[in-house]
Amino acid sequence: MKLHQLFGLKNQAKTAASASAPESEGSMPPEETSANAVRQQLIQVLLRDTARRAGIPSHWLDCQMLLTSSRAHGEGMYVRIIMKHWDLRMLTYAAAFQKALMADIMRFEPRASEWLHGISWQLDGGESCPHQDLPDPTSWMHNPARPRGGYTPRQPAEQATPAPLAQAQSPAHH
Repeated sequence: MKLHQLFGLKNQAKTAASASAPESEGSMPPEETSANAVRQQLIQVLLRDTARRAGIPSHWLDCQMLLTSSRAHGEGMYVRIIMKHWDLRMLTYAAAFQKALMADIMRFEPRASEWLHGISWQLDGGESCPHQDLPDPTSWMHNPARPRGGYTPRQPAEQATPAPLAQAQSPAHH
């Protein structure tokens, strides 16, 4: 089964691709533009689904895709996950979320490593982030809990085990 059949996007994919394709891709064959549109929709659906399964509120994350074309990598895209709501748990588990998202993408599109060139994160929590200013520069230099060999993050005892994201308070409580 092809991706466009899975999502029922045959005609919609062509329209979405022509509306979102950068000008530099004007010479791309229609089937490649359509494939990119289906890939974009696949990633958006899987991002929402991965967040839902993890219990992350739907309005906390969004994504953007950048279509690229180069001789070295060929046609493909980069995905940017946008964290729209500040929550320390989201930062703590961002790598795990990205790993779960990639597993989902690879399950639906085993050749994704050929066209998905990377995932990046953008922190766009605005005023919901309690840390609006950088700390004193010396705070980065001294950490009495840090062993000689490297960095070990330490948290106060009450924050040592973050609550699962599924137990996050509703937005009305923030």
